[in-house]
Parts: sequence; structure tokens; C-alpha cells
Amino acid sequence: MTEIPESRAIRSLAAAWSVRQWRASFPSDTAQWYLNLYKAGDYSKQLPITVAATITGNLVGVGSLVVDDELPEASEPGPWLAAVYVSPRFRGKGAGSKIVQELMDHAFLLGYREVFCYTETKKDWYQKMGWQMVREALLANHKVAVLKCTLR
Repeated sequence: MTEIPESRAIRSLAAAWSVRQWRASFPSDTAQWYLNLYKAGDYSKQLPITVAATITGNLVGVGSLVVDDELPEASEPGPWLAAVYVSPRFRGKGAGSKIVQELMDHAFLLGYREVFCYTETKKDWYQKMGWQMVREALLANHKVAVLKCTLR
């Protein structure tokens, strides 16, 4: 697991995945928006942070840690785990949980003691990793579960 590589092809693929995956909730997001996210931070000192899982130079999955994940009317202070995506052919092999853990480790090193996320379909997966349900919310007219992870 590494901070997202400098490879233009990997960054472009990650951006394309993200646009496609979250188009229904964020129709105005573009590949360029994600590319800007991927290069925005100094990972050792501030957010946002993006990490990628690769195998032999091929992108397997990606995820970010951001100050605000644009959930309308959210009162949670953040930071937020955001845009976690694993290629379907690599799901169930641990890449997603490694991406999440790496981002949680970064958050802890930056001094955060809680991290939040929301998900439409992966609530059980997050709960298996120790995340706790906070509430339900609406995003683009569909329900999402808001969860919290306490860092130790």
C-alpha cells in the first residue's frame, strides 16, 4: 500500500473509477476533480490523503481521507474516509480493508481520534472492521449509513 503513485495512468484510472462509481450522488464531479484530490496534500502533515493498492503496477483499489465529504447537513467534525473503491476482480481479498487501515493510521498520526464515513451498501463491511453506526442520512435522495471509527 502506498500513497497514490505518480503514474499518470494509475491516477487517471482511479479518477475514472471514482467518477463512474459516485456519479449518482455527485453528478458534477469530474475526473479532473479527483485528479486534483489525489495530488492536493502533503501526506505527512495535512489532509487530503489518498492511498492506492497496486499489484505489479496495476491499480487494485483507492481511497482518500478528507476534511469534508460533502454529506448535506452533516454535523460530524470529520475527517471523513471517502471514495474507497476496489476493482471488482480484487474484492474479498483484503485490499479494501488495507486501504482503510492505512488511511486510519495516517489520521491517527495527524492527531485525529475519530474518523467518519458514509456508505449506501457497505455498512456491514465497515462494522466488521470495528466501525460503529452513528445515524442514517439522505444523499441525492437515497439513504446512507453514517459510521464512526474511534482510533487507538
